[in-house]
Amino acid sequence: MQTRSPHLRSLLASLAISFAAALPASPALAQTAPPPAAGEGWVDLFNGKDLTGWTTWGEKDSWAAVDGELRAVKPGKGWWLRTTRMYRDFELSLEFLLPPGGNSGVGLRGSNNGDPAFTGFEIQVFDSHGKPIADNVCGAVYNAIPPATQACKPAGQWNTYHISLVGDTLNVWLNGSKIHDNAKLDDRGHIHTKDNPSPLNTRLTTGYIALQDHGDAVRYRNLRIKDLSPDPDRDGYTQLITPDLSGWIKRGGGTWSVDDGTLIGADGPGHLFTEKRYSNYELRALVRVNERGNSGIYFRVEPRKEDPNTWPLGYEAQVDNHDMKNYTGSLYNRALGAKLITRDNAWFDYRVRAVGDHIQTWINGVPMTDSRQTDFSTGFIALQTHHAGNRIEWRDLRIWVLPDDAKD
Repeated sequence: MQTRSPHLRSLLASLAISFAAALPASPALAQTAPPPAAGEGWVDLFNGKDLTGWTTWGEKDSWAAVDGELRAVKPGKGWWLRTTRMYRDFELSLEFLLPPGGNSGVGLRGSNNGDPAFTGFEIQVFDSHGKPIADNVCGAVYNAIPPATQACKPAGQWNTYHISLVGDTLNVWLNGSKIHDNAKLDDRGHIHTKDNPSPLNTRLTTGYIALQDHGDAVRYRNLRIKDLSPDPDRDGYTQLITPDLSGWIKRGGGTWSVDDGTLIGADGPGHLFTEKRYSNYELRALVRVNERGNSGIYFRVEPRKEDPNTWPLGYEAQVDNHDMKNYTGSLYNRALGAKLITRDNAWFDYRVRAVGDHIQTWINGVPMTDSRQTDFSTGFIALQTHHAGNRIEWRDLRIWVLPDDAKD
């Protein structure tokens, strides 16, 4: 075997270094470290002592605080544990530990009904160390977007997630490796099987953070969050949707029903009124309307004396993606929304605030209207279904009642 001279070996090494430097960096080398989960704005999402700020869909006591950790202590009985506050835009940091073969998930922007993995979406937590990359391994946006690399540690070791979600843009670090780099919540996604599509860009834009009990003894700790939402949610809203529509009165045509916590209005015209009257408050709701659908959140309204089954008298926060004089987010015939940002068959977050004569609306955190209105100071809340073929859906319709003498 021939040997190379020291000079030649040095020259070849220099050329190799130059050639490597000219190549594009691999994804792993190009990744930046996650930002620190500390400093201004960061708060504990779990206090390490109890489940304050959390609630479970499963059996009571199926999740517990143990030695500073959140644990599924009755595996298979807890389903999902979720926050009591909603979040739209945020940074989230947490650690998780799985037993061999363990499966769980971090649900983002889910509703209080249905499966958070599909009402919002799920960042998969799965014992998939060493397995091929797919859209169901650890770090995947479940059934939608595979991670860039397989960064999960072997079972029995603690892993760290850092998740940044702003609008439709997702960044995720798993154990310091950036596995989603400005990923878009686009038309990818399906429910269980690919013949049942559920595009990410039609799912909820605001919702709860949830942890899944998939039947394994999963453990979480050091959960911290920095809320970046332009109109942050707060704890203490009262849910208005009831399984049997108690607390509501139907007037006019159309049909109203509740399917697994989702309030559905169909056909019409008709309205669903609260039994209670309200003056000052904030309303928040997750809303979806079908193609060419039309609806609205009526507030401070009264049934008309001459015909209580026709259009109410009061204010309406419009739901219509095709009326350019009164599109979604507008105060009907009173204040035009800043711009149309909703579309048919896609969920959005509606917020209405009425304090004295000050009326404001937001869609997905974007301010839409801000006006002074002096015609109505109190009344019922009503939901509309507008015409034959109409379908309007409501999730997490909630109210925060303010004092009668509340100020802006």
